[in-house]
Amino acid sequence: METDDKKRSRKGVIVCLRDIGDGTSRIIFDDVIGDAEINPINWQFKNFYTWNRYNNETLNSMGLTERDYQHIGENLVARLLALNGRLK
Repeated sequence: METDDKKRSRKGVIVCLRDIGDGTSRIIFDDVIGDAEINPINWQFKNFYTWNRYNNETLNSMGLTERDYQHIGENLVARLLALNGRLK
């Protein structure tokens, strides 16, 4: 198994989960920039990318649909490709 070489792209995506308080939560994607390519410690907010709202009960039980999970993954990969100039 390969070990972590500690190298990172300076451009990335941070994802957070925010409880809205009405029985739903948002999964939020933001663009960030790291302070170094080797073991970046500080990541700084650059841009808001997107968010999706989900029912808390469904989310808490990992009961999202296959399409919901696919959508989350597609958003993440598409954004990483775009940030790193690799989206065709």
